Amino acid sequence: MPTYKHAAFIRRALQSLLDQSLSDWELVVVDDASPDGTREVLAPYLADGRIRYLRLAENGGIGAALNLATGLARGRYIAYLPSDDVYFPDHLLRLVEHLKASADVYLVYGGVRWGWAYGGPTLHGDVAVGREVAALATPYARAAEVGLPNGNILAMVQVAHRRDLEAEVRWTPRDEVVTDRLEPDFWQALLARGVRFAYAGAVTCQWVDHPDQHHKIAGWGRIDAGPTALRGAAGRGRSAYRSYYGIGRGRWLNWRPSAGGAFDEAYAYGDLAVERDLPAGGGLKILLVGELGFNPERILAFEERGHKLLALWLQRPEFWDATGPLPFGNVEDIPYDGDWRARVRAARPDVIYALLNWQALPLIQEVLDARLDIPIVFHFKEGPAFCQWFGLWPALQRALAESDGQILISQENLDWLSRATDAPLDPETVMLLDGDLPRGAWMTADWQPKLSDADGEVHTVCAGRLLLDFDTFDPLVRARVHVHLYGEQFHEDVRGWSKPGLDSGYLHLHPIVYARDWVRELSRYDAAWMHVFRSENGGDVRRATWDDLNLPARIGAYAAAGLPWIMRDNAGAAVATQRLAARYDVAVPFQDAADLAARLRDREGLARLTANMRRARRDFAFDSHVDRLVAFFQGAIERRRRRGRPRPAGASAGRPVPFAERVA
Repeated sequence: MPTYKHAAFIRRALQSLLDQSLSDWELVVVDDASPDGTREVLAPYLADGRIRYLRLAENGGIGAALNLATGLARGRYIAYLPSDDVYFPDHLLRLVEHLKASADVYLVYGGVRWGWAYGGPTLHGDVAVGREVAALATPYARAAEVGLPNGNILAMVQVAHRRDLEAEVRWTPRDEVVTDRLEPDFWQALLARGVRFAYAGAVTCQWVDHPDQHHKIAGWGRIDAGPTALRGAAGRGRSAYRSYYGIGRGRWLNWRPSAGGAFDEAYAYGDLAVERDLPAGGGLKILLVGELGFNPERILAFEERGHKLLALWLQRPEFWDATGPLPFGNVEDIPYDGDWRARVRAARPDVIYALLNWQALPLIQEVLDARLDIPIVFHFKEGPAFCQWFGLWPALQRALAESDGQILISQENLDWLSRATDAPLDPETVMLLDGDLPRGAWMTADWQPKLSDADGEVHTVCAGRLLLDFDTFDPLVRARVHVHLYGEQFHEDVRGWSKPGLDSGYLHLHPIVYARDWVRELSRYDAAWMHVFRSENGGDVRRATWDDLNLPARIGAYAAAGLPWIMRDNAGAAVATQRLAARYDVAVPFQDAADLAARLRDREGLARLTANMRRARRDFAFDSHVDRLVAFFQGAIERRRRRGRPRPAGASAGRPVPFAERVA
């Protein structure tokens, strides 16, 4: 029994073991440093001599806990009772009798009940019985419906097996890889050695479905939207995993979820000092509230200038959001618990930097409710319409109205919010700054020759989702435009194109490109794909969509590599990326695929755009703006000092400024 943070579940699991019709068992409990009351709940059960308990001083991950427990076990067979699961009374007896009666069977499984509507011999139903090898190798058609993208067919609680292969097959420990495929990888390793699995003939246990199951936290996938769901659903992705298991600085994860999003932290961040000598004195104490979106390592620029960082993190981030505990830097995390307000007051930050995406607004609203009398600067990346859809519109207006400074990512966002909210946005308190700018150190001089110089073809790149408004890949193939798509998690986005695209030789799929490799890898291409869409706002920002207002996080990678931006020609429309591209003259605007191919074959024109982007790329590094940002913080601190008291709800920092005057 591996256990972690299951004080609320473990009593039921233990009782289900005590109620077994087979009494000849031993339970080895490995408590993986649970911070809750697990030890206290378990204590009365230790009077039973069959139960052995080992508590680890530090969380090492479920794979390591399973290997440790297996090594301590003395029984003839191994069975599993994760502390959130349940045996039915005849579970062990049925499995042991089957193993005793069938010498050719290495692993036997009882049927399993799970969720509210599912149950059967395997997690794939009857179809996997006797076909376990094929079932594990074949994507499950109902995976999305039942929440099993990892391809697993057996829950751990179902299984009992012999021990002959114990020295050869082990559970994957976290210090090797983090994956939601822990179980299917183990089953496959056993089956690869030629053993036989068998079904015991009846449903004998329950795999308890809840948000904090390991395969959900260690997986990759979007959680249900909306503030209520954000508080109640399982977080997914590296940040959620780090937070749940308390993995702090200098502990790198080799992240390999089944559905994409692989990330090797040691490679990505291993050269970032965990502890650094900070400049002495004069810095601000900055409390980060919310999440950091993409390129979270940018915050090292604060530390390099002598500023101290604390953080109160969003508790249920989406899979792509960055929250703490961070593997780099020296951010001091403030636990989000019943005492967080007192801890913030005791820490006495100079300023609260509340950011970034709409998902953080419920937490930011809690901070406003706390009336901490600390200056607040609110940085809003994108998605004002999401705030309307998910019931956060009042929270957004309040964050704009009650903060001492507002940072928006573009003039288009400022114009849209000025027309759409009740919050008077005073030029004195507003700053324009993209929210996902990368660390300047990634902008190296490791330029590479263009692929097009070698083969005479046009090679374009997309780092991120390939958001095109072409119906198929065919127009690009006919125009002889190569597309190189980076990031395994995005390959599924083009599954309708993949086979014909790959067969054509014009679609190329690549693994993730890390920030440290942006210049070396991406500078080989001629131009890079932004989001491609047709704007229909006609220059009226009130008609703007998310595409019109968004500045994609990929901008930093493209700027680092000196790549012009491929964009639909939306002349006359209010589009944030279009304005930004025009400012630096780095756009490759086009009407259709043939027009795009002609522009990309204009070698002289493309060379001019590339030179423009290379010259301007430092403007797209966070380091280039951090001093201006700190000065903005200091202005917010001074405004709060002049007022001498917390701003009442709904108040603004100054007189309302008419929209036309702000534009002028």
